[in-house]
Amino acid sequence: MIRIQGLHKFFNIGRQNEIHVLNDITLDLPEKGMVAIFGKSGCGKTTLLNVIGGLDKYASGELTIEGQSIKENTDDIRNRYIGYIFQNYNLNRDATCYDNVADALRLCGMTDDEEIDSRVSAALLNVGMEKYGKRMPDTLSGGQQQRIAIARAIVKNPRIILADEPTGNLDEANTVMIMDLLKAISKEHLVLLVTHEANLVDYYCDRVIELKDGEIVGTKENASANGFVARDKNDIYLGELERREIAGDGAVVEYYGEAPDTPIKLKIVNASGKLYVQLGTEKVHIIDESSEVKLREGVYEAIERESGTRDIDMSALPPVKGSHFGRLFNFKSSVISGYVSNFINRKKDKRALRICMSLFAAVVVLMSSIFGTSFRDIIDAQNAYNHNTFYVYTPTAEVSKKLNDAVGKSDTGIDYARLSSYQTGDTEVYFRAGSFETFSQSAFESSFRTNAVLLDASLTRDLKVLVGRRELTSNEEIIISSRVADALLEKSTVGYINERKDLIGLLADSISVGGKRARVVGIVESDESAIYLGELAMAKYVFSYVGSSRAMLASDFGVNLSAGEAMLAISMRQSGVEYPSVGDTVKIQGKDVRITAIKEVHDDYGEWLTANSIDKLTAEKFFSEALQSEKPELTVGSDEFKAALAEMMTARHYEYYDYLYSEADAYLADRYFFQTDDMYLWLYLEKDVELAKFFYLPEDYYKAVAYKAEHGAYPTEAELEAEYANLPDIYDELTYYYDVYSNEFYSSGHHYISMYAFLVSDEDYVSFSKQIGETYGSRADDSEAQYKGSIYTLIHSADPDKTDSWLAAEFPNHPAPNRYQTSVVTPSVVLSEIIENKTQNIITGLITMAVFLVLMSICMYFIMRSSLMNRVKEIGIYRAIGVSRRNLVFKFFVEAAVLSTLTVIVGYLVTSAFMFASLGMSGAMEMIFYYPVWLAAIVLIIIYGISLLFGTLPIISLLRKTPSEILAKYDI
Repeated sequence: MIRIQGLHKFFNIGRQNEIHVLNDITLDLPEKGMVAIFGKSGCGKTTLLNVIGGLDKYASGELTIEGQSIKENTDDIRNRYIGYIFQNYNLNRDATCYDNVADALRLCGMTDDEEIDSRVSAALLNVGMEKYGKRMPDTLSGGQQQRIAIARAIVKNPRIILADEPTGNLDEANTVMIMDLLKAISKEHLVLLVTHEANLVDYYCDRVIELKDGEIVGTKENASANGFVARDKNDIYLGELERREIAGDGAVVEYYGEAPDTPIKLKIVNASGKLYVQLGTEKVHIIDESSEVKLREGVYEAIERESGTRDIDMSALPPVKGSHFGRLFNFKSSVISGYVSNFINRKKDKRALRICMSLFAAVVVLMSSIFGTSFRDIIDAQNAYNHNTFYVYTPTAEVSKKLNDAVGKSDTGIDYARLSSYQTGDTEVYFRAGSFETFSQSAFESSFRTNAVLLDASLTRDLKVLVGRRELTSNEEIIISSRVADALLEKSTVGYINERKDLIGLLADSISVGGKRARVVGIVESDESAIYLGELAMAKYVFSYVGSSRAMLASDFGVNLSAGEAMLAISMRQSGVEYPSVGDTVKIQGKDVRITAIKEVHDDYGEWLTANSIDKLTAEKFFSEALQSEKPELTVGSDEFKAALAEMMTARHYEYYDYLYSEADAYLADRYFFQTDDMYLWLYLEKDVELAKFFYLPEDYYKAVAYKAEHGAYPTEAELEAEYANLPDIYDELTYYYDVYSNEFYSSGHHYISMYAFLVSDEDYVSFSKQIGETYGSRADDSEAQYKGSIYTLIHSADPDKTDSWLAAEFPNHPAPNRYQTSVVTPSVVLSEIIENKTQNIITGLITMAVFLVLMSICMYFIMRSSLMNRVKEIGIYRAIGVSRRNLVFKFFVEAAVLSTLTVIVGYLVTSAFMFASLGMSGAMEMIFYYPVWLAAIVLIIIYGISLLFGTLPIISLLRKTPSEILAKYDI
């Protein structure tokens, strides 16, 4: 029946604590009878039984059952030939006793309910548990649970019954009952019993195999093993107790056992021929004919059972000829189990798991919709640039001149050119809802954007005006094409911007001219994505992005110059630098200009006085003249005069400051000429905030003036020092004005001159925005332009095909600034660069999404694994009774699908519905999110797949262990 040849097994193999738990075991076991594997704890008994039963693996040797190796089709062999009885019963706590027994049949592929019912009833009858089929295991005693386990083992009538310490947790009466059942079964079956109780071996086992340290040290036959009769725990033998007798009239009381601590109160009443007994003592048990407790005379004597006194009827349990061994769970039962375990049994960890999975789905949807904007940009790439705009790398004045000379030529198709930064392509222009020329709301207002190229307003002369006007009256005014207008309306975030006329007055956040945001004054009909600026505004925009050639617009400083003239403005002289003089001619962007004036600022008031030939008396001379005027009777130089002079200088010290700083207004005005971006100068000169003036004068002068305003006269130095701590700080005083005027200051245009600059006429300033060339003060190795390597020229074409051909002919081998940029950028190149950039964004987004999904997946794995740990005992039982790995994986896969459907999919559907609704109602949402149906479908597949994968991985990982390892190490 069972043949074992040279069996070896190790624990902790290859480690320092390696144990050779089974050492060269060789056995041939019969087809029937009760065989004991006997030995002390730790000798390898249970391990050998687990190996025979397929619950554990072995290292080498052979083990066959009915000629079949246990290593091959382990689950089939276990379910076909073996019934297992465990010391801890291993009953499924969530199933009835009936289902626990029936599961053994289902594992053999039996599906006929009538046949299952017949066999389960017969098995329960054989173990005396026929009335307990509907009970749950936890409601039974230990002996009753073990009898259910025996019924489960015999219901399929297996050839082999393996019993691992089946009576280890039972009292003597239940031990005898269980052993009697096993003995009866062994008459027609092989019962392999593991025990360390020698009396059970002697009374019941036909053959004894003794183990020691993993080796068989002896075997013996036991022909007289017929069992024994156990003492009934409900029998009280009177001969074993001390007896006392109390006799009285009409009554004799026999007392057995120890005397109670307090006398028993007993009343006996004989009335009307009836006898009554009343007990006045608590916790007294009455024994009558129906009581389980019986009184026996004499003492207990163990009596050996005669052979054949116990039998078991297996006639109603023929051997099972099943198929599909190891399948216990089908789709329906797994769905029900998944719902019950995750939603009916409401434990805190399950609730947390459901919340985490729903949030996981919601976050994935949100991240995907944000990431989806890159896909939308690629889809919209064809409309994301101007098809009439080219960019040519401009490293030399020769290239710049050739491009500017080509403007207006019929063979080039070029009608406009200007300098551009190294960032070729259309500008992404932001407009904020709520920002108009009449009012401006917070930067937190929702905004919308579109792509456009910035062109000169002269290109609109032949275009039809649709709304507003074509004429630009200030540098901050812009005209937009109808295509830009329609793109803005499509992305409008508010209800009051839904027609073209609603765009008039709208401010462009990302177009700043002289520090002021540009505003829309007109819309012209054009299919180009274009925004048109005046020529001075365009020049300012160019220089704000491509850098400065040290040319600045003279009109911004209130200076009028003609073409070819320049004023040199010096804010800080540098040693070693030679500055031109009035009348000198210098080159700016390759053009000659003549210096007609030089203006220089000095940060120090004293230096400014000297530079402007303004002499000021010393304090002593100032007060000496005052003293002579006020007291002419005093002789200059006399002791009286000197004493009076000293007293006057001390008492009226701050009057001298009024005289000394009488030119401060002119000094500050000169500084403001160079630094209109200085807010304190702006407050004083533009807003008449007198206090701001003292920010640039000595602190004690400011405090003296404050003292005079409070006391009516200047303090002496001593008085000022005495009240110094009580006087207001200028910074604190100016804070109020800063808060009041800051919005106005920062929304108005400002400039400053760094080191030095050439102020030029409007005409020259515009020309400089279109060409490069030698500039005064450039380094010797960079004489062509200060921005060599980064300057392009933007070309607008009325005939793109003609311009494309001309550029190819004129610049066939034109060098690029570096390997990352292109020398001649045509509309097709712009398209490819847009796609390339968006592709990089997609790759970056994919990496971000992948990292997020990996982190979320890891979190989900550990959450699912933690949830699984609560069911490891259940899984160990299923594996022990014969459920296959594949069937358990199927069960948990379906349970994961149920959990995912009711958590992940719900979270996905709710978030997706919110996304679709929001995108349909709000243009602001469309700027941030892109979530088409095809992307939603991909997201669904991804999150569902991840949920199923990481819902199943923990069980797959756990099932790599053998059934005995699961039960032993994870019995929690």
